[in-house]
Amino acid sequence: MIDLQLLALLLTPLLGGLLLAAFGSRSWAAELNSLMSFCTFIAAVVLTVRVIDSGPQVAFGEQFFIDQFNVFLVALTAFVAFTTSLFSRPYMRIEQHHGKLTTPMLHLYYSMYQLFTLAMLVALTSNNMGIIWVAMEAATLTTVLLVSLYRTPASIEAAWKYFILCGWASRSRCSAPSCCISPPSVCSDKADRFVVDAFKPGQRQFGTHGTEAGVRVFTGRLRHQNRSGTAAQLVAGCPRGRPTRYRQYFPGCC
Repeated sequence: MIDLQLLALLLTPLLGGLLLAAFGSRSWAAELNSLMSFCTFIAAVVLTVRVIDSGPQVAFGEQFFIDQFNVFLVALTAFVAFTTSLFSRPYMRIEQHHGKLTTPMLHLYYSMYQLFTLAMLVALTSNNMGIIWVAMEAATLTTVLLVSLYRTPASIEAAWKYFILCGWASRSRCSAPSCCISPPSVCSDKADRFVVDAFKPGQRQFGTHGTEAGVRVFTGRLRHQNRSGTAAQLVAGCPRGRPTRYRQYFPGCC
C-alpha cells in the first residue's frame, strides 16, 4: 500500500511536468499547474496520515524510506508548491501581458516548476545516496532554468551563481537549498566569499573550465563595481604557485 501512495506522490508532478511541457502556453496552463500541485499536496497528506498511523515505512526494495520526520518535510514541500502555484497564476499572466514572457518561456516555467517539485520530493524520501545526489542535482538544474527564465544579463548571472554555489554545496555534502532562500544581494555576497575562499592557501585546487569561467565572471563583477576591499582580499588570498591560467585574473599575484 505504501508503494502505491509514494508512487502517486512522485508520479503526479512528473505527469504534470510532461503535460505542461506540451500545453504550457494554453490559457488554462496556470490552472493545470495549480491542479497538479494540489493533487501532489493531497497525495502528501495521505502519505503523512499513513506514516503517522503506522510508523516508518520502506518502499520499492528499501530504496525509499519515510518516517515521521521526513514525511513532515514532504507535506510542507507539497504545501508550499501548491500555494506558490496559486500565487504564480496572476503573476505569470501579468508578465505575459506586458510582453516579458514568450510562449517557449511559459512551457519552460510550468514544466520546470513541476519537475523541481518532483526532484525535491525524491530527495526527501529516497533511502539511496545515489538517488539523493541525482535528485539534488536535478533540483539545482531545474532551478537554474527557472532563475534564468527572462534571459536578461541579470537573470543569467544569478542563474550562473546559483549553479556554482549549489553545485559546490552538493559536492561538499551541504544543503543545496541554502542559497535558494536568500535574497539576490545575499546570494551575490555568498558568491564573492566563495571565490575568496576558493583561492585561500590550503584550499582545494580548481582546474575545471567551468570554475575558471566562474572566476572570470566574479572577478569581473568585483572590478566593475570597484569593490576594492573584496578585490584586495582576493589578491591577498591567492597563494604563490597557482596555475598560469589564473594569473590574468589576479595581477601582481601568483
